[in-house]
Amino acid sequence: MTSRRTFIKKTGALAAVTAASVSGLRAAFPEPGSMVLKNQTGTIPPRILPKRLSKGDLIGLVTPGSSVSQEELADCISKLEGLGFRTTYNDTVLSEYGYFAGPDQERADELMEMFAREDVDGIWCVRGGYGSIRILDLLDYEKIGQNPKVLIGYSDITAIITSVFQETGLVTFHGPVGTSDFNRFSKKSIRKVVMEPGEQYKYPYNREKETRENPEYDRYTITGGEAEGELIGGNISVLDSIIGTRFEPNFENKLVYLEDVGEKTYRVDKMVYHLLSGTNLKRAAGIVMGAFDECNINEEPTLSLRTALDDLLKPLGIPVSYGLSFGHIKRMVTVPTGIRAAMDADKNSFRLLEPAVT
Repeated sequence: MTSRRTFIKKTGALAAVTAASVSGLRAAFPEPGSMVLKNQTGTIPPRILPKRLSKGDLIGLVTPGSSVSQEELADCISKLEGLGFRTTYNDTVLSEYGYFAGPDQERADELMEMFAREDVDGIWCVRGGYGSIRILDLLDYEKIGQNPKVLIGYSDITAIITSVFQETGLVTFHGPVGTSDFNRFSKKSIRKVVMEPGEQYKYPYNREKETRENPEYDRYTITGGEAEGELIGGNISVLDSIIGTRFEPNFENKLVYLEDVGEKTYRVDKMVYHLLSGTNLKRAAGIVMGAFDECNINEEPTLSLRTALDDLLKPLGIPVSYGLSFGHIKRMVTVPTGIRAAMDADKNSFRLLEPAVT
């Protein structure tokens, strides 16, 4: 079910070092929100909508983070064929280099080749794990902008879908990776967002039966109200890792979507606080949060996840809703970064206000 849970313990020490390094980097940057984030050319790129996917389209499979087995790759191919797509991949998709799916340059080249290939209609990440941040500086964003395609992934892939959008203007998609559960609910959302879009799309909600007694899957309002804005966000721990880099997201006046998995409450608390203090997240129009699976398991004494989020987010005075159907869950919707959306925190709902593909 998860793309990065296996690597949480292994990367704990690295995360601590990264957090310390980021704190040092922040001192060299202007006050959060005092500058407009731009791409490397110094301009804010116009938004680009990728071409919608259709049955029969060729999907390029990539592993920009952690490695996958031959069985996982075969399962991914079967799932995408079930949606009516054809698939293609390089031998490097099965590479292994420690906890990565190959060396950094190899993973970057694999992704860039799929953008460059004229016969490839869309790009799907087979899994997340860890590693996407390592290739951000190796990507050719100009070439990506010249070859816009649907790019889908989540969790660790947050780093890529965020950086690609901010550097090129290309709308990207936070949706199931190849190792995710392609159930009826998630497949319907894929179709509604990247294959058969309407002028608007209200996201459905469907709680998994086995989670009825799990407060991590409760849906509730943190702060009421309605908001509209361009969607941006993804996995909190990944967003936290790019604070202080040129890929740091611009949250001002945006509708921010957030999710995570397998993090103790105090760690979620720390990362949300870091986003609030180290970026312009406080200036967001509103925040929609997914179900934070395995993030309410703590040693005593502790705060509940809900209490910690209330403490941090209520003072913002903007609409905030928790428990929507995205993140490391079986029944997940596909969320486009870069598309205008509206939320109603009192009703715990949100919807797209425009199509995400042409």
